[in-house]
Amino acid sequence: MENVVAERVKKAKLTKSQRKIAEYIIANPELAGRSSSLEVARAVGVSDVSVTRFARAIGYPGFTELKNDIYDSLTAQAAPGAGRLTLNERFEANRAEFGSGSAREEFLKRQMFNLERSLMQNSEAAYEQFVNAVAEARTCFVAGFRGCYGAAQHFAWILNVLIDDVRLIGDVGMGGVDSLMKIDGSGAFVFFSASRYYKSDLRLLRLARSHGARVCLITDSVLSPLVEYADVVLTAEVRQASFFNSTTAMNAIGEYLLTLLTPRRLERYRAHARERDGYTKELLVDPGEASTGVVSRGEKK
Repeated sequence: MENVVAERVKKAKLTKSQRKIAEYIIANPELAGRSSSLEVARAVGVSDVSVTRFARAIGYPGFTELKNDIYDSLTAQAAPGAGRLTLNERFEANRAEFGSGSAREEFLKRQMFNLERSLMQNSEAAYEQFVNAVAEARTCFVAGFRGCYGAAQHFAWILNVLIDDVRLIGDVGMGGVDSLMKIDGSGAFVFFSASRYYKSDLRLLRLARSHGARVCLITDSVLSPLVEYADVVLTAEVRQASFFNSTTAMNAIGEYLLTLLTPRRLERYRAHARERDGYTKELLVDPGEASTGVVSRGEKK
């Protein structure tokens, strides 16, 4: 995404380390727009002072002003609002930007971009906060509706192996309100969301927040109206050439979080695996048994 920084960089004389900072910010505007100068410095591999000097080199009094300008720029670019587009308008906008997406190479290229961009644009500190919130929760409620339901279901199914009490909320009972009303200050609420954004989703985050629970959000933009009610936010790229949002990157972020959580729950997982194997051993299909009586194509049994 081109941003205000790119224009200023073109006119500035920068050192080698400052160019590294510029490349990072231009490639990750949403992340830079919500990071401290220290977080940007760590991501790039330079000092905190270097980030401040970079901001001044391109005409800002300091990094705070640079960050604010990035955020204002992103807000202006989102003025029409992807969340306000009709489904047909969104489809045509995606096709205009990404092409038809019909070639496998085009499709793969976009998915690879979504994966890499999503995993890298969130800071390690944000991932750690998210995992801590889930690990410390007595009960973890998980939800995601419409196109995000699959990602939420997959996350909850695996999380159930690692912590004691996981509750997947379905879009029933006033859009999940009845189920989420049981949450309290010892719980966490993990919510998957992508545009278009609905008031019913906003209502759930407000409910969880009002009950004192920690709200963990995985969404497609820091400009999502849900961000205001979340304690920790991770963003995933979801755009592609077709009419529906891609959840490839959203699933990847969920799986990365579960991977980070696993070392904290190793003994629990091992105990679960032993017990489960005991129950399912007789149900597993033996490879030799599966091939018995197989009729080749065109052959009558």
